[in-house]
Amino acid sequence: MIGCQQQSQNWLLLNFEKNVPVTYHLTSTRKVTINLTGGPSDKKTKPQTSSETLDLVITYTPTDVDPFGLTRIVAECKSAKVTRTSLSGKRNVADAMEQLAGKTFTLQLSPTGEIADDADLRRITSELGEKAFAISGDGAQRIKNPDMISDFIVMQWHLWDSTSTVEEPLEGMTPGKKWHVNQWIPWPIPVNSLPSRKTTYTLDSFITEENQPKKAVIKSTYAISETKKQDFPFPYEGRFQMRGMMGFLRNYKFLSLDGGGTQIFNMADGLIESDEQHYTMKVNATFMLPLGDSLPVLDVDQTISIKRIDTP
Repeated sequence: MIGCQQQSQNWLLLNFEKNVPVTYHLTSTRKVTINLTGGPSDKKTKPQTSSETLDLVITYTPTDVDPFGLTRIVAECKSAKVTRTSLSGKRNVADAMEQLAGKTFTLQLSPTGEIADDADLRRITSELGEKAFAISGDGAQRIKNPDMISDFIVMQWHLWDSTSTVEEPLEGMTPGKKWHVNQWIPWPIPVNSLPSRKTTYTLDSFITEENQPKKAVIKSTYAISETKKQDFPFPYEGRFQMRGMMGFLRNYKFLSLDGGGTQIFNMADGLIESDEQHYTMKVNATFMLPLGDSLPVLDVDQTISIKRIDTP
C-alpha cells in the first residue's frame, strides 16, 4: 500500500509489503465489579469482582498488494489464551477464543486500512461462536459458556480505524487535527442495548529522532455514542442460556463511558507500532429474578493493548 514516500508529506497510510509478515500482540483485559444498591440501609453487601484477559498473537501476511486498490492479507493466529477469575470462584471451562490458535482468515484492506471484505473474518467468528456452547444434562437446552469473542471482534475490526477514518488522507496531517469514528465495545454477553463507543482521534505530535523513523503520536478519547454502530458480527445462532452470574442480569443501562489512549504510527514503515486504550463504564442492571429492593450496579474497567512485536 501507499506509505510516506516523501518526508514532507505527513500521511497516515498503510504500507504492507508483499509476502512480508507483520506480527501483533493483542490483549484485552476487563474487570467487572458488581455492587448492590437499594437494599436495607443496615445491610452492607461486599462487592463481587471478576476479571478476564484475552491474549492473542496474530501474524498478517500480504499476499496480493495493490498500492492504489485492495490488498489481500492472510492472518494467522499464532497463539490464543484466556485467563479468567469468576464471581463464584469456580473453575472455568476453556474459552472458545482459544480455538482460534493455529487458524487463518483472510482480509482485504484499502490503502488507509478500511476492511473492504470481511466475509472470511465473519466466518471464523461464527466458528468460534459454535465452540462457546455446552449441552445441558438432559440435552434439552444449549448453555453458552463465558467467552471473549467480542473482544477479538473489537480488536480486529477496529485495528486500523485511526488511519481508515481520516478525511481526505492524501491532504496530509498536522498536529491538532481531529477525526471521529463509532466503534463496537467488547461486552461479556450479547445484549441488544449495547451502545457504540465514540472515539475522537487527535494527531498530537510527531516523534523525530536522529537515525530513527518518523512517528506520529495519535491520542484518543472515548464516550458513549448517540448513534449505534450497526452490522455487529453476531457469533451465535439459535436460542440459549448464559452460564454464570452475568447470565442472571437483565435490562442493562449503559450510563457512562470515559477514557482515552495513545497510538504510535510509524510513518516510514506505514504501520501501527502500538495502541494503548483504557476506559471505564458505569452500567445499571436488574436481576432475572427479583432480589428484594437490591439492584446491581456494574463498574467496568477495560484495557486494550496492541503492540507490533516483529520490529527490528
